[in-house]
Amino acid sequence: MFVLTTNPAYTAFSVRPVNKATDRPVVREIFRREFYGDNRMSYPDDGLWEIYDRMEIAGSFGAYLVCRGEQVLFLLEIHPPIQMDLTPDHFTDPGAVGIYCFAWSRDETIYYPAFQACIASLFAEPAITRILTSLGQASGYDPKARLLEKTGFTRQPATSGRSTVYCCTRESFHANKVLSTDILFAMPSALTE
Repeated sequence: MFVLTTNPAYTAFSVRPVNKATDRPVVREIFRREFYGDNRMSYPDDGLWEIYDRMEIAGSFGAYLVCRGEQVLFLLEIHPPIQMDLTPDHFTDPGAVGIYCFAWSRDETIYYPAFQACIASLFAEPAITRILTSLGQASGYDPKARLLEKTGFTRQPATSGRSTVYCCTRESFHANKVLSTDILFAMPSALTE
């Protein structure tokens, strides 16, 4: 089961496996927002729970709700890369895992620190060397792409007719984390000048 590593910066966040009996309305609403945006259409249950019934749950794999207190921030799915819509060259490395992140809110400032905590916790597992994810064919500005890049994910070369694949390594994650920390510590003095 996936858990956040022990770190004082992560104490505000919690991760729990999706419970099919109690989390159905929350998960349905997250998917409705993801796929329909502001349109009030309801997201169908057809197929959704069957996917979770077949999902691998060994080790860190599974579906989790990431929360701050009682507030749900996002749904995080952790998969073996072979179960994702990726070309075979992306999942030949035995140290790779795949994730999908479905946010409750579109405001990345709300969930960015928790997303960073989840990525750090995945990399705390020695067997994980790369984290892969994909985004659908989007045109224009995509807030998820910005979140991924801010966290240390890099866009992989495009494959025609496929989703855009992003990859994060321990090195790119830690390099980005150091850069983010440097910017945070530089900001107060920059604001006073």
